[in-house]
Amino acid sequence: MKKSIFTIMAAGLLLFAACDKIPEGEYTIFSGINATWSTPSDEVSISHDQRALVEKYTGPKCVNCPLADETLDAAHHQIGDQLVVVSINHPTGQGIPFNGDPDMRTPGGTAWDEYFGINAIPAAYLNRRTSTQYSSAMTNITAAVQSAIAEQPVVAIAATAVQQTEGQLSIKVRMEMLQAYSKPMTLTVALIEDSLVYRQTTPTGVVNAYKHNHMLRDVLTDYWGTEVQADGTQGEVREAQFATYTLKNPDIKLENCHVVAFVSDRASRQVLNVVQCGIE
Repeated sequence: MKKSIFTIMAAGLLLFAACDKIPEGEYTIFSGINATWSTPSDEVSISHDQRALVEKYTGPKCVNCPLADETLDAAHHQIGDQLVVVSINHPTGQGIPFNGDPDMRTPGGTAWDEYFGINAIPAAYLNRRTSTQYSSAMTNITAAVQSAIAEQPVVAIAATAVQQTEGQLSIKVRMEMLQAYSKPMTLTVALIEDSLVYRQTTPTGVVNAYKHNHMLRDVLTDYWGTEVQADGTQGEVREAQFATYTLKNPDIKLENCHVVAFVSDRASRQVLNVVQCGIE
């Protein structure tokens, strides 16, 4: 369950008094919208596809990042929507924008970058399986994605996003447990944007009008997700309703955006399944 700032403050006082340590992962930092969970009454089925999430850490001054883009673009063309890519701007060094260009760094992306210890870009994780980090041109990632999507899914996931008023979204995420899963899970929802044009260093020099896709623009939930309110029994269906999300950056063009939602094991952070949807 999400803890309020007062809960965290109280925990901090108890920590000081008892000279003890709160175990890592036992608290989250609230950064966005809350979910209202329910069991849907309709019988609308959702896809049981296993999908793969690739989080690529990048930056405008990274000479090899366009090589990783080429690999992931080719993989997406081959695999289709079962591959979901999120590009996350590294907070320092080669991730710092050129003067006058938009700053693609985000608080949520920085939190993930620092947690996973990204110290050189390009770098990527597949479903947050941190035993293998992909780098440079990432030529071996396509086969790994194909292997990942061939696995039997634990959970099916679907999402819809509707623009209610200008700059405000309503989002629903539906889950169906395809296997029993007794461990706590989290649901993370993020916003990504395509067709962002600004400078990028490439192996042949700086390209002034490089098209950047899948760029993380905001993490709508807690950075580490909101707790999934489900028993985890096989066949269980649950739905999370995020009533209102308001854009924080007026420069974001919703017509170029997608919502990405993924379910993770709370302790290991490993992604169990992911989905991407457009905005209606």
